[in-house]
Amino acid sequence: MNARAWTLFGALLGLWACERPDALDRPLDARGPFALGHHVAYVVASPPRVALLQPAARSVHFVDLDARPRQVFAEPEGRGLLVLAEDDDAWWIPADATGVGRPQRFALDGQYGAAAFGPDARRVVLYHTPGANRGVISNPNQVALLDLAAGTGVERSLRSFGSQPNAVVVGPARALAGAERQLAWVMAERYLAVVDLATPEAREVVVHLTLAEDPRPVTPVQVTFGEVEGAATYYVRADGSDDVFALSFPDAAPADTVPVPYLNQLPAGPAPADVVALDVADGPRVFAAGAGTLSVIDPITGRQVPVSVGHRATRLLPFRAPREDGEGEGWSALVWAPGGAAVIFADLDLLEQRRGRALTPLVLPTPLTELTPLPGRRAAVGRDGSSRVVLLDFEARTATPLEAGGVLGALRVDPGGDRVYVTVQNVTEFDRYDLASIDVDTATASSARLPDTPRALLLVPGAGRLVVDHGTIWGRVSLAPLTDLQDDRVMHHEGVLLTGAFDR
Repeated sequence: MNARAWTLFGALLGLWACERPDALDRPLDARGPFALGHHVAYVVASPPRVALLQPAARSVHFVDLDARPRQVFAEPEGRGLLVLAEDDDAWWIPADATGVGRPQRFALDGQYGAAAFGPDARRVVLYHTPGANRGVISNPNQVALLDLAAGTGVERSLRSFGSQPNAVVVGPARALAGAERQLAWVMAERYLAVVDLATPEAREVVVHLTLAEDPRPVTPVQVTFGEVEGAATYYVRADGSDDVFALSFPDAAPADTVPVPYLNQLPAGPAPADVVALDVADGPRVFAAGAGTLSVIDPITGRQVPVSVGHRATRLLPFRAPREDGEGEGWSALVWAPGGAAVIFADLDLLEQRRGRALTPLVLPTPLTELTPLPGRRAAVGRDGSSRVVLLDFEARTATPLEAGGVLGALRVDPGGDRVYVTVQNVTEFDRYDLASIDVDTATASSARLPDTPRALLLVPGAGRLVVDHGTIWGRVSLAPLTDLQDDRVMHHEGVLLTGAFDR
């Protein structure tokens, strides 16, 4: 513990014999941090509330909750927090660029352990997970369908065929089968249950992926969305199948029912490990990676074009990047496998026509454990073990390793793709920690020293700040600018979670 931490600790000890607020006698039991709009949020159990730090202003305010939190789910784009309380109710705290809204309460009876948000953050599905049962008996096929915008929710039990949900994916809200719908796909062994979150009371439709007499354990594990000739199509990848299942819908169905889909199977090559559906230069296509092959599938004709990538490939990371001919942007993807030493840049717009000539491979001397595309570039950043960052430039066909002076922690990429941020624990100087900013164009870095162990690194672009959480029980953070990183520009905020505790 350094001098500042001892000072705060001593101040708390000095209050031991004095009259103190009850909050200091109970463990805070904080969860977080979470990036929430322009704020950083912590959910505190005692007293039950949400602490909201505004990094630009270095101010903290609180939103009170009526019950102790049990579990917290952050909306992936930072548009809100869903808090499950110990009394089983749920609280939704919305956030946007203007601020954080008032909590919305949902009275629930079921026991849930996971949440699946829709792309627009309007609706969410809560479902059971192993370990979520806190009573004598629970129903693992019970789900809660919440409309976060309307403040309404429905709990119901889905039909089961001896299995239970292992994952849920919520699709986009859109016109489908003659009505505005938002489908959620509940995945279980050998089948999917489809519910419409726009009409949550409607009976679900069950889609079986195998015949009743087929003993194969075909388990859906991924759902992705696309359009074919203006009609929504949903693609399902399943363990135990070499096909991708394509589900489309009739032109019309009663608005108060879930439309029954048509099921087709598209050949995807042996054991596909990842799929994406995109509208590329040649029209709608499904891309499947697996067993050293990247397959291009035409969902209209069912034609499959396998393209050898020459290396193990289990992940597809699609993103928009400048076209090779300089004519705007097109769809590209990074094709790789965690723990592998090869990364292939695939020009998806040209892949079907040019095959292997649309691939740019880079083979590194050591394997990568993490890989992130750099937005707006034909480039990516990866981490090589625990001490190297690698800048991959597929236009120049170069891989530039940058050595860290210690053990790498978190890695974040600026939304513009110009900078990469990492935390580093120094191995030669005891108790030294740093935050580094890497300029992608020059492959140079600036850094600033941190006062304590970095436990989490958050990028809050709306506030123009990096936030480093140091994992202390009272809430200690360091606030840094996104550019011009220097020691004297990093501000430290002590006791975020104790703000106002002495006034309560």
